[in-house]
Amino acid sequence: MEENITTPPPLNTPEKKESKTTMTTPQAIIIAGALIMVAIIITRPHVASTPPAPKTLSEQVGVSKDDLNACITSTDLDARSKQIQASVDSAMSQLPAGQRGTPYTIVIGKNGVKTAIQGADTYDLTKKVIDDAAQGIVATPYTGNAALSEPTDHVQGNSNAPVTIIEYSDFECPYCKAFQPVLEKIMADEPGQVRWIYRSYPLHQHSFEELVAADCVAKLKSDDAFWKYGNLLFGLQDQINADTVSPQL
Repeated sequence: MEENITTPPPLNTPEKKESKTTMTTPQAIIIAGALIMVAIIITRPHVASTPPAPKTLSEQVGVSKDDLNACITSTDLDARSKQIQASVDSAMSQLPAGQRGTPYTIVIGKNGVKTAIQGADTYDLTKKVIDDAAQGIVATPYTGNAALSEPTDHVQGNSNAPVTIIEYSDFECPYCKAFQPVLEKIMADEPGQVRWIYRSYPLHQHSFEELVAADCVAKLKSDDAFWKYGNLLFGLQDQINADTVSPQL
């Protein structure tokens, strides 16, 4: 006998409603702005910070580059060159032209005795010459005609010191550079006993340019600044491949 199976009616399942979140216009603007900022930060190329330019030598002793350039521009270079040549011709009048060079140092001691150091001597030999001059003793008298004072002199030490040294030097001369610490040590070891006068005798490629700059540093600042600046100029000798020293002055 066939069984009648009655299929139950489908259950009334409640309709599933889609949940929707409504975003307001101000919220959308804020979110869009944030996304744009993130995109800019991510895609923007990294820009390296530019390090400050190194100080020029004049700036290291308190003279601005602009002031130095203005002073150099206003300098009568021809007159300075002629003054240097006249000074050298007088101071080294006893020497043939081929024997003139730097450093050349005239030592003036007790009772006006004079001798000269030609080249860069050691500390011990230089000190002996100076000590002897202080006692009025010289092994070889100086016979040139160096003026005791010139308007372009750069001076350090006691004006009443018993010994005066007049050095003709060149900022690009390696022997002058080597002799500089010798004279500096003598000045330190003999406080008040030695007066040091610096005079320029430019013989190398950039040395005239450098001495004019050094003159300007003294004019704009002081002779103390000149001596510090001179040591910085001597330091440029290590840059043997430099075509010009102008940007560093």
